[in-house]
Amino acid sequence: MSAQPARKTRLQPIPYRLRWRPEGLLPGAHPGHGEGVEGEFRRHVSLLRRPDPRRIDLRASLRDPFGDLKIREFAPRRSVPVAMLVDLSASMAFGGALQRQVAELGALLALSARRSGDSFALLGCDARLRADVFLPFTRRTGVEDEVRGLLEHAVAEGAGTEGLLEAANRLPNRRALVFLVSDYLIPEQRLAALLDRLWRHDVIPVVMRDTSLETSLPHWGLIELSDPETGTRRLVFMRPSLRQRWLDAARTRRQSIETLFARRGLRAFDLVDELDHEALARRLMAG
Repeated sequence: MSAQPARKTRLQPIPYRLRWRPEGLLPGAHPGHGEGVEGEFRRHVSLLRRPDPRRIDLRASLRDPFGDLKIREFAPRRSVPVAMLVDLSASMAFGGALQRQVAELGALLALSARRSGDSFALLGCDARLRADVFLPFTRRTGVEDEVRGLLEHAVAEGAGTEGLLEAANRLPNRRALVFLVSDYLIPEQRLAALLDRLWRHDVIPVVMRDTSLETSLPHWGLIELSDPETGTRRLVFMRPSLRQRWLDAARTRRQSIETLFARRGLRAFDLVDELDHEALARRLMAG
């Protein structure tokens, strides 16, 4: 997955909504567990239930038919860890265009996390956790440029994805928002084990797909196939029936992966050819 760096575009952070209330003490942008004197308004409760006169709401108290004094109850805003786990096995070395999209996605997520007061980490993996594509959790300014640079220069050439399991073990014990980026040409049993390892976290699978690999298949002709992870090559005589079988097999594979996600309550984001910022924003705001 090595490509020439593209001209940097000016990114705008996108908001994201959590389906859960984070714990912890670090302030952030997300409604969290517990109570506070500020944050997201939750409801009115009786002063007798929460004896804190600092939060009395006079208007709500005057409207109460029983003359009960009401106080405002708030959900404190907390931060969450945000991590991007990237499959760097050789099957992801599908060309420079999509690599730039992965790099842009990483930069966008890092920027959005930082602007929300959240920490961000990048973990690139093939058969191992890659030290050259690793960034520990940080909130520092400019992290988006670091992430973009690491992903633009990453080389996807390893065989296997066992490093993703190692990366899952590196995540914090507290619940995190995890973006799992891959082409998902991972054996289903291994993928299921990885998703089970990530059970405590809010996982958004990002499915990479390059449609040119499908549209460029000829109906007739002799083509050379290569397995990027094993290096084996072979010649195949392509014909319409074989072409259709391959396309059907790819479609069946995608449906099988979607079923695997659905069983675990996960909803993927498909990154097809180019990163659609608006589609990603809609997905993240859906929680």
